[in-house]
Amino acid sequence: MPGGRPKGEAQADAVKSITKVLDILEHLGAAKRAVSVSELARKTQINVSTAYRLLQTLMTRGYVAQEQANRGYVIGHRFFQLGSAYLEGSDLATIARPHLEALRDEVHETAYLVAFSEGEIVHLCKSGGKQAVSASARSAVREPAYCTATGKVLLSGLTPDELKKYLERVELRACTPQTITSKTRLLRDVEKVRKAGFAIDIEEFVPNLCCVSVPIRDGEAGPIVAAISIAMPKARFKRAQIPGWRTLLQNKALIISQQVGLMDSG
Repeated sequence: MPGGRPKGEAQADAVKSITKVLDILEHLGAAKRAVSVSELARKTQINVSTAYRLLQTLMTRGYVAQEQANRGYVIGHRFFQLGSAYLEGSDLATIARPHLEALRDEVHETAYLVAFSEGEIVHLCKSGGKQAVSASARSAVREPAYCTATGKVLLSGLTPDELKKYLERVELRACTPQTITSKTRLLRDVEKVRKAGFAIDIEEFVPNLCCVSVPIRDGEAGPIVAAISIAMPKARFKRAQIPGWRTLLQNKALIISQQVGLMDSG
């Protein structure tokens, strides 16, 4: 083409640029920490100046942010917005939402739906409690599985090999004095949850927060695909009420599980 590059070459360069952007974003997402431009360039095999230029463009759109302390790069707020929009619109969230709202209205506490993703739990949707003081909405989309009731329910749905791999790579950090930091004890707890069909969390992840959780399955007897829970301040968490809460949760979970199974077979 006179006065310009052939169309095929321009398209090939565009694809290469997109590939480089995706390589950068995937590395930042996997790192879960601030990463320098030199490390990004080395890990992705992209020229430093090119990596820097792409990072600046991504920053202007909110997909990447730069930390002030060490000038390293992290995933930006735009991914939070896109991820939240995706999760809120998922079929599972759509099915569960009215049942979470009904559960909230019955117990007057906050109800959650979560799923398991890459060793952590991801909030799909929630229905806020109506008490003057209720379980606060945590700002993080992802939370550790080992110290949450929903997380332990989801861990109980893993195969022995999957659970072994999870335990090999997870670091059990103490979020509160109640957090389980022994892998042997966590394994025992997960086995208890598997047999009992529900889990509780008494200030294991957040001080003054207690939860009861049960699994959502793919059909009545299918594999565990998610978990629902109710959460409340410790002052309103009474052990004598656990059987009643568990029954309410299990009733809602059964309906949701049945609808999920119908969705998959439809």
